[in-house]
Amino acid sequence: MTYKYKHINLTEGFISFINDHQLLQAEEPVLLAVSGGVDSVVMCSLFHEARLHFAIAHCNFGLRGQESEEDEAFVHTLAQQYQVEFFTKRFNTKAYAKTNKLSTQMAARELRYAWFKELCNIHQIDKLATAHHANDCLETVLFNLTKGTSIAGLHGILPKQNNLIRPLLFASKENLLQYAQAKGLSWREDSSNKQDDYARNLIRHQVIPSLKLINPNLESTTNLTIDRLSQVEKLFNEQLENIRKEIFFQQEDIHYILIQKIKEKPWAAVALWELLKPFGFNFLQIKNLLHPSVQIGKSVYVDNYQLYVDRTTWMLTDRKQTTVTSKHIANEKIKNINFLGKNLQLQVIPKEIYQITHTNEIAALDLDKLQFPLTIRSWQTGDFFYPLGMLKRKKLSDFLIDQKVPLVLKQKVCVLESKGQIVWVIGYRIDDRFKITDTTKQIYELQLTSFSKS
Repeated sequence: MTYKYKHINLTEGFISFINDHQLLQAEEPVLLAVSGGVDSVVMCSLFHEARLHFAIAHCNFGLRGQESEEDEAFVHTLAQQYQVEFFTKRFNTKAYAKTNKLSTQMAARELRYAWFKELCNIHQIDKLATAHHANDCLETVLFNLTKGTSIAGLHGILPKQNNLIRPLLFASKENLLQYAQAKGLSWREDSSNKQDDYARNLIRHQVIPSLKLINPNLESTTNLTIDRLSQVEKLFNEQLENIRKEIFFQQEDIHYILIQKIKEKPWAAVALWELLKPFGFNFLQIKNLLHPSVQIGKSVYVDNYQLYVDRTTWMLTDRKQTTVTSKHIANEKIKNINFLGKNLQLQVIPKEIYQITHTNEIAALDLDKLQFPLTIRSWQTGDFFYPLGMLKRKKLSDFLIDQKVPLVLKQKVCVLESKGQIVWVIGYRIDDRFKITDTTKQIYELQLTSFSKS
């Protein structure tokens, strides 16, 4: 038991833990997930003693034949004893697991939490309580360490996550058993808990007893360690958020990571992993990408994302390539056109009042040289144009290489065409054949917004 609650009785510890972690508001209704085992039976008793408002929900997963039916009947009787509302549902767990390619445990977890959420919504119940205790927390930490984890996996089970609360985390399994025996409570024993078929049972029956030979107060010291690690995690997340604001930003559908700012830091790999983990990247991938031998232009693919290594920046984009369907500017009177999150503002301006702005985001063209409708499309292999200032044509692929356009941006390059001739590589260079000259009378200006490139 956590040191703070070690020397008070279970009911007092229960109330103190709820108050300390602000798990419940006064008069707030709670749905208790009750299996019929000693943990959930004790939770019901403590809620009753504390005069809290609760209802009981029981899942019948149909995995243990007659035992499952008897568990349901037992919990129903328990609800009648406390005179609270009772909900139950039977699931075809094995069929769900097979259909969704899940383990039986994961299938049962998905089914029960989906149903609990549904119950809370229908009956306007604010909180869901499960009977996880200190030993469960210890098992979770050991399981996460064994499988590999980040700092988040070391805090174990949290007392509160959204509307889910765990008000027994302050108590050990031994505390719960002592309470149940002292109160003369009865409960159901799940025969599957005695088997070592599941990883958690193996940890519970084999690993923890061995560790307790080294430290008999394992649960208590682990809780103190978890408390410290939880605070370390908060400090870490606060600093990570500062790093995120400094190096991580998004323009259109591309995420940019300015790795040059932190790549020499000894903690760079873990910080970048935490930033990129939500996209599906693992720690080893990120660590390898930081190695000095990694070549510029390298790409790493994971799930639906592509990470591209540029000189000072990493670029992250969705792997699903979106092609531009042909879009037409019917005539020079149209004022704007949108494509792929980009916007072109169009206007015709007399040459005598026009002031040239030297930027790749604006194309100033000779209106008389254009033939409408104009077409916007993705660039293609074999495309060529006459870059402004050049008298010879150049393959667009070679132009993009010369401009050092990263692959993730190259895939998004579009061109503006007039009767099959490229007028503008949008956002990069106009074609010399359509430039303004001394004989130009009217200028057709296209201004690009919401567009980014390195």
